[in-house]
Amino acid sequence: MSSADFTSDCANCAALCCLAFAFDKGERFAHDKDAGEPCKHLTQHQCAIHDDLETRGYKGCVAYECLGAGQRVTAMFGQSWREVPKLTAPMIDAFRTMRDIQELRQLLRAAKALPLPNEKSSEREAWLAALDGTWTRESLKWFDANGTATAIRTWMRGLAEHLVR
Repeated sequence: MSSADFTSDCANCAALCCLAFAFDKGERFAHDKDAGEPCKHLTQHQCAIHDDLETRGYKGCVAYECLGAGQRVTAMFGQSWREVPKLTAPMIDAFRTMRDIQELRQLLRAAKALPLPNEKSSEREAWLAALDGTWTRESLKWFDANGTATAIRTWMRGLAEHLVR
């Protein structure tokens, strides 16, 4: 697994982060936006103020990283929510789930650096293997429904005793 597995590729994404999330006007965002509503600065799948986000009051956008979830979901659907509006909700759901998977993959990968006993190391590898590979719309729904993310996070909390202090 390379670091490219976790790099956003906005050119190959349908601007899912600019659609999926809500934000409130304040220090990190210059206007309010509801979840599922395209950002007012979105032109097709590009941010019209991308080069100026921080100075225009969008520090939250600058700080956000989808870890490569956006382009994976866009490729999975093969179409955009702009072209086929009925895909909006399914793409948002898939994006949120894929972002969660990418975060968990990254955390499990980082946990390899911990001095884990063989049993825990094998469990980490098994969790990682379960998350690696090709995801489909159906498998993302399964992931959401069966509580895998919660189980992995619970397991990871148990690694605290192996942290070097």
